[in-house]
Amino acid sequence: MIEVEIKAPIKDIGALKRRLEELGAQFIAEEDERDVYFNAPHRDFAKTDEALRIRFSRDTTLTYKGPKLDKVSKTRKEITVPVADAERAMAMLKALGFEEVATVIKRRQVYRLHDLTISIDDVQGLGTYMEIEAIVAHKEYQPALNRIFEILRKLGMRKEDTIRESYLELILRR
Repeated sequence: MIEVEIKAPIKDIGALKRRLEELGAQFIAEEDERDVYFNAPHRDFAKTDEALRIRFSRDTTLTYKGPKLDKVSKTRKEITVPVADAERAMAMLKALGFEEVATVIKRRQVYRLHDLTISIDDVQGLGTYMEIEAIVAHKEYQPALNRIFEILRKLGMRKEDTIRESYLELILRR
């Protein structure tokens, strides 16, 4: 699967929520997430622009993210599998030589607008951000990215307001 995604810092959450409501977005859930990121023993994910994490949330998952596919978004290949026992999965990764790099903790509010997921994230130590994403099953992701940028415009923001760094990259850069 390809995760087509953009991210932007948010200054006025109230205004953003009002615009989402005006567009017909539906509130889905609010949840706490803790993402534990790992680096591989055989290559440096920071250099290859990859990521491997275990997400502790309502549904715990193990996720691999490939390198970003373009220069304007955070679009990348993503493989996610459910994990029944996250602590044992972490122990397995560490036994195989994977090293824990950082943890990202956030409170996430999730909205749905058509085929898009819009998240408002209050990220510990970083601030508040919005992510808009679509999941597509093929490499032809440009139509989804165009829809995402159109929604961004309708929310009162511009492409220039977005950032390509992941929360992990932002935390490691602090």
